[in-house]
Amino acid sequence: MTTPTLAGLIDTLVAARRAGGFRYDRQERVLRRFAEHCRRDGYANGSIIQEAVEGFLYGRHLKASTIRREEIIMRDLAEHARQFGWSAWAPPVLTRVKTRHRPPPYVFSDEEIRRLFHVIDTQPLSEMSNRALVDPVLFRVFYATGMRLSEALNLQLRDVDLTRATLEVRDGKNHEGRVVPITRRLAESVESYVAAAHPHPEPAHHLFHTGDPSTPADKSTIYNRFRRYLADADIPHFPGGPHVHSLRHGFAVANLRRWAADGADLAVMLPYLSAYMGHADLRGTQYYLQLTADAYPQLAAMVQARFGYVIPTPDAPKGAGQ
Repeated sequence: MTTPTLAGLIDTLVAARRAGGFRYDRQERVLRRFAEHCRRDGYANGSIIQEAVEGFLYGRHLKASTIRREEIIMRDLAEHARQFGWSAWAPPVLTRVKTRHRPPPYVFSDEEIRRLFHVIDTQPLSEMSNRALVDPVLFRVFYATGMRLSEALNLQLRDVDLTRATLEVRDGKNHEGRVVPITRRLAESVESYVAAAHPHPEPAHHLFHTGDPSTPADKSTIYNRFRRYLADADIPHFPGGPHVHSLRHGFAVANLRRWAADGADLAVMLPYLSAYMGHADLRGTQYYLQLTADAYPQLAAMVQARFGYVIPTPDAPKGAGQ
């Protein structure tokens, strides 16, 4: 087998990661800079030596978190290079990063979900508010799709395809869109809701509104309603949760737990979950893996073994899972 150049080695690594469903854009930029560093300093092809890697990683004034991310990328390159017979030194990923200690994300129990939706479903009708019409469907969309609040509130009627049972998110986080399949049962609920909430439907009308379909429901209004529902369901609210985003957490964790219990191949399923939830890459999914590790320790071990190059080890900076 012909020994590739470092640039060619990087080409094959980037192609392999993208073929696996990863964007790998930031990682590619780092690797291209490393290749230029090696070319400029005269390091020969065929090996990746410690001096070259350390000069690249630690010879610049970078934030510790940036160095830590680049250490992980260089480890991925070293592993890939060894497959082509290169002698490749991998950094030990020891850079310490200061992290903010945040409360763990709140995930509702099954019993809390039952109480919460009972309260939402039994709101009295009012001439002053359409919440009894809107909220049973809106909060089911959160819980059944894992959508972000802004994504759900920005949905328009043109984004609803009940024949295919899909909702289309346009210009979501990171300015990316996606088509989200929903269950037939949820599609039927949405269909009944649209018939009642949109007597004169227009494609640009917002799916969830508080009276004027040309304007989406306000975030603060939804937050305030949710707080009242928590109180009525006897679910205490405290700093760190629960909040509307906890329904998104619950969606991810429920799927991960189900797949782990069913023995599903997470190497296949995790990229689907990442794409479904609108994550830029699998690092966002690490947030939810940590929530399931206690109940399913094999889950975290399996994913770290298969996706270590995009999911940092537990003491690395944690993603926000947003």
